[in-house]
Amino acid sequence: MKNYFKLFFSSIVGGLAVGVGSFLYLLASYYFPDSFTIGKFVATSLFSTGLIIICLLNLALYTGRVGLFIDERSKIKERIIDLPIILLGNTIGAFAIAILCHFIFINFTGLQDLVVTVANNKISSNMVFMEGVLCGTTVYIAVYSFKNLNNFAMKIIGIIVPIALFVATGLQHCIANMFFFGMAFNWNVGMIWNLIVVILGNSVGALFIWGLARLSALTTKK
Repeated sequence: MKNYFKLFFSSIVGGLAVGVGSFLYLLASYYFPDSFTIGKFVATSLFSTGLIIICLLNLALYTGRVGLFIDERSKIKERIIDLPIILLGNTIGAFAIAILCHFIFINFTGLQDLVVTVANNKISSNMVFMEGVLCGTTVYIAVYSFKNLNNFAMKIIGIIVPIALFVATGLQHCIANMFFFGMAFNWNVGMIWNLIVVILGNSVGALFIWGLARLSALTTKK
């Protein structure tokens, strides 16, 4: 029988890892505020630290698993059960580290103002679903690259490039958003609505790129 407690714990740690990457992004953005210079490069690259940790430790991340759950048809039912467990664990981990960061840095006014701005921008976007879809595709590509590239350096680059791309372009990642909302203490209906839409968008994006990959593989075989 599958050890769901182990999966749940792995998911919590996965959420913590995304929180770490998100916090490093905030710090870099605060100390290097330039929009399109080395500061932006540093901030977006540091954000990918979270997914690098997740891939290296084989932790569970919803956006990394949702595009893969129909890979093996014999395990679809099992993986459908896995997904809500992973999402719940990621949520707990992301919000836990976010609230911790909020209180540790509560007197760090500049950083607090920055995370509030980031959180408000996430909620006020008019393209939330599409931003979620595009983000889902980049995360799938990052995870796929890590799993399929043989060279370790290329595995890491395969994570950093697509993740830095989605961060730099302002795409929305449901677990990262949980961290930003949690640290900003932005508790409102807009937050809940944003998370629901982004979760759906991330899922659609990952499954869409998975479908394209499968179609390409079938076409190549023919």
